[in-house]
Amino acid sequence: MADELDRLLAETLHGAAHHAPVDDGLLAEVHRRSAKLRRRRVALSAAAVVLVAGVPAGFALVERPPVTVVAPVAPAVRLSAGWTVPAFPYTLPATEGMTAPVARMQDGDLIALFEATEQQHHADITVTVSAAKPAFSGTASEKQIEVRGKSGTLRTVDVRPAKQLTVYWPEDSGRWIRLATDDTYTPQQVVALADALTPASVAMAAPFRLDLSPAGLTADTITESRISFGGGAVTIVLRKRLALGTPNEQVGPYEAVLTDDKLDVDVTDWNATLELTGHTDLLRLAAGVHILDRSNPES
Repeated sequence: MADELDRLLAETLHGAAHHAPVDDGLLAEVHRRSAKLRRRRVALSAAAVVLVAGVPAGFALVERPPVTVVAPVAPAVRLSAGWTVPAFPYTLPATEGMTAPVARMQDGDLIALFEATEQQHHADITVTVSAAKPAFSGTASEKQIEVRGKSGTLRTVDVRPAKQLTVYWPEDSGRWIRLATDDTYTPQQVVALADALTPASVAMAAPFRLDLSPAGLTADTITESRISFGGGAVTIVLRKRLALGTPNEQVGPYEAVLTDDKLDVDVTDWNATLELTGHTDLLRLAAGVHILDRSNPES
């Protein structure tokens, strides 16, 4: 039995010896297997990095160019010949001690001032026509009254040296009127003044005469120093003289500075600056602006 086991063991070892690498190829076989394992580790590591970044393996990362968003350019406002000055639609009976009304416009509201020249029996009266119900701030007492056959409100603000009295009411659909003065008049007299308003056409005291105006835009502000169209889309303002940059344009005899949608004209004989803004032909518009004597430059 022992001799048989020795024989089998010898045959097994001899067979294995034929398949084992020889001395000269043993080191090369070790190097080959080591390099193969190292390549597998590098490949696995690279794949892991790509997958962590959320990009499938085999795709190159390419930097995309930034996206440029271009803001839409407002269409240019066309200029049309001439301009009709808006009118205030009411007046009060002419009274000794009161001036004729001076009308203006502020943010779409039509305003007329009847100024008192005799202060004992009269006070300044301001009549405002608006599309919306008047809004007030501060403390006041209010009383419902009838005015011009409609339901109105008499508002009294108790201040010194004189209480401020205002009566307001809806004249018709989309039109509110308010008449403001002080307690030189009694509440009954204030209501009587409101009742005395009659239809009229009182031209606004515009500061300029215009040869050209923005087509399709209505005036919303007219004061002694400015005219604004379309909620400020185009504005013409007479300001106290400003220090301008280097002139790059000429408007009639005056030097001017044009930058983007703004034109400043150095009106030397008025010691003022005419400022025009808007997306339109400002040079043509400025050439047709005639400053009137009643103009009063603002700061």
